[in-house]
This record gives sequence, C-alpha cells and structure tokens, in this order.
Amino acid sequence: MTETNKAYDPLLRWIHWVTAVLFIMAMLIGLYCGLQPAGTSPRRELLEIHKSLGITLFLLALLRVVVRSRTTAPPAPATFGPLVRALSQLNHWALYALLLIMPVTGYMFSSAGGYSLRYFWTFSWPRMFAGDKAIAHAGEIAHDTLAYLVYLVVGLHIAATLWHAFIVKDETLARMWPRR
Repeated sequence: MTETNKAYDPLLRWIHWVTAVLFIMAMLIGLYCGLQPAGTSPRRELLEIHKSLGITLFLLALLRVVVRSRTTAPPAPATFGPLVRALSQLNHWALYALLLIMPVTGYMFSSAGGYSLRYFWTFSWPRMFAGDKAIAHAGEIAHDTLAYLVYLVVGLHIAATLWHAFIVKDETLARMWPRR
C-alpha cells in the first residue's frame, strides 16, 4: 500500500491540525474565563476571542464534514482490534458532534442573553434569539455542561494518539500527520 493510501487527504489533515490548535486555544480560554468574575477585564476581551474561535471552529467543522464525505479514509492500522476500532469511531463522532454543537449552544447563550457577537472585533453576527431568557438559559447550561464532555473527549483523543505513537508504535498518527 502506498503512503497516499495510508494517509488522510491533505486538505483534511490541514483542517485537522488547524482545528486542533484552535480547539485547544478555545478550551483554555473558556476554562480561564470561567474562573474570572463576570464583566471584568480581561474576561470580556478573552470571551470575544473564545466566541470568534468557536465560530471559526464551527465553519471548519462544516468544511471538514464536506471534505471527509468526498474523500476516502485510509484503512485502520492492522493493530486495531474490534474494540479499538469501535472506541476510535465513537471518539471521532463525539469530536465532530462537539465541534458542531458547542458553537451553537454558545451562540444561543450569547444571542439570547444580549452578549457580544462580534467576530474578531470586525462585524457582529445577527441575533436570532434576542431577549429570549429561556433560550439563553438553555444555551448556557448546555454549553457549560458539554464543556466537561469536551475535556473528556479531547483528553481521550490525545491520550489515544500518544498511546499509538509511543506504546503501540503503529501508523495511527502518520495517517493524520502533515506531509512535506
């Protein structure tokens, strides 16, 4: 099998690594902001970045779904047994779902709660749920609750990657690693 057949599409690999960096940035900013008092600086400014990253991640996730649907995934490494295959697929589907759901719940919370919806200090997104306290509350609860699931799923994804790279030493990471 050629190296090309063992790796994901180059655009998909690029989207993956950009997403990984932005996702970790958004997680860390969100976690930090959650520890700061509401309405204070730099919390307000960092939340602008957090929300902008979330919207960017949502758009990248949509692009990723399109690219993934139009490309062929390389076969799983031979070291994958049925359980590892199933857990890997479950983790990947959870990541895709969270990349799509987290920005939506954040948008619901911000839009309905009257919070800023500026995209990297350039333009404001429309408020579809302006002033709806029930939607603001539901969005806030969903976003805050799902954040814990994000930490778990991302942590498992990174741990599994490290396990494959340094313990099993199979080609799992090579399938997504950028090529020259």
